[in-house]
Amino acid sequence: MTQHRLTTTAAIACLALFLASLLMACGGGGSSSTSGTGSNPTPAAKTPVLVNMGDSPADWMLAFSMNITSMSLTGSNGSATVVSSSTPMEMMHLMGSMQPLAMVPAPQGTYTGASITIGSATVMYMDPTTKAAVQATIPGPINANVTFSSPITVGTTPMAMGFNLDLASSVTAGSGGNLSMNPVFHVTSGMQGSGNALDPTNGGIQQMMGTVSSVSGSSFTMTSMQAAQNFTFATNSSTVFDGTSMSSMSGSMLAIVDATMQADGSLLATKVQSMMGSGGAMGGGIITTVTGQPPTSLTMVMQNGVGTGMMSSYFAAGVTIGLNGSTTYQIDEDNMDMSGLPFTPVFDASHVYVGQSVMPISSGGMMSGGGGMMGGSSMAGTMTASNLELEPQGLSGTVATTITSGAAASFTLMLPSDSAFTTLTGATSVTVYQQTGTTISGGSSIASGSTMHAFGLLFFDGGQWKMVASRMGSN
Repeated sequence: MTQHRLTTTAAIACLALFLASLLMACGGGGSSSTSGTGSNPTPAAKTPVLVNMGDSPADWMLAFSMNITSMSLTGSNGSATVVSSSTPMEMMHLMGSMQPLAMVPAPQGTYTGASITIGSATVMYMDPTTKAAVQATIPGPINANVTFSSPITVGTTPMAMGFNLDLASSVTAGSGGNLSMNPVFHVTSGMQGSGNALDPTNGGIQQMMGTVSSVSGSSFTMTSMQAAQNFTFATNSSTVFDGTSMSSMSGSMLAIVDATMQADGSLLATKVQSMMGSGGAMGGGIITTVTGQPPTSLTMVMQNGVGTGMMSSYFAAGVTIGLNGSTTYQIDEDNMDMSGLPFTPVFDASHVYVGQSVMPISSGGMMSGGGGMMGGSSMAGTMTASNLELEPQGLSGTVATTITSGAAASFTLMLPSDSAFTTLTGATSVTVYQQTGTTISGGSSIASGSTMHAFGLLFFDGGQWKMVASRMGSN
């Protein structure tokens, strides 16, 4: 009996040794991971997700610039890092639109929230008493734990997530003009291939400003000051080139790009517009003063920029723009329906006004300092514009008539009393022209008496402010 136990024990030991050696030979031993079971399950497959940042504006602000130091998405199969180093974002120029922040490989699964840390924020606003532009800083860190109103599922189809910062609900003014911030974000999502391919909700990109950093074959890579990473765009025979071509495109060229997301998550440029060559700079913002007639200079609150000498510290700050007889003037009509208007839109040296949004473009770049004062502070920078372009901008207000999508109509938008535009110009209302090409965000109509925003080109004609709207939406 004892001999039988010994024989059985030896047999079991030999079998165990044989199985162990077999596992070693197949790579199954040591510290290697197992597939689908045990402590090291197979990682979830990943899908490209374009993360956008947008803005529901506060009417009393001219500009709001913040530095996002970190951002991540919280999902059932792990988190996805969106921002890992300080990224500047100016929010007021977006006004109901979205700007690409990063393209991330997100583990497929259900996402319920996001964590965002803002290092600091800078606000430029109009003092209603002194009528001067004032700059204020909100110190950080400012933390936001965003819980989605309903879970967002990332499957096999590339998609977009939009984080809309509700500035009116996020920033409050205390005694002595001190500002504080408790970020409120509204989150949207959409799939590639759904609806309008240029709509940021579905992964589209409209008028992204940046510098071409590299060119390879039929693709190019662009750097934006207000993005957490570089973006690569493919081109094809349908891509529209304005002022350049794929063969003539070079590094350091300043460009504006429209693009759509493809089925594999890549970005296809639908339009590439060359704005300036190497060594130049361009910006964007709201005019606060105009000097001379015709103008020799203007001051503006900077909301966007890229190129030589441009720094993120210029956002939500005042800059001086030099103008001369060689400066050319034009209207940015991209994605605009300008047909059948009952007035003639004009933007030239005799029709530049405080309150308008413009893009100065310089062949010489941005210089620091530059003299002049704004709200008791020196100008942050100066540039001489070889070209000055009228850009779309946003206004909020109350409308007395129902607005229906697809119709051509005009209506009066009554502005809030604390509107920065009202403080700058004295205007209490703007006539808005809805074109057949005007889109209504988030629905097919806007009810009478609603508070809404309109985004478009703003002209001063016949003693009245008139806006040609490219899009509108309820606030």
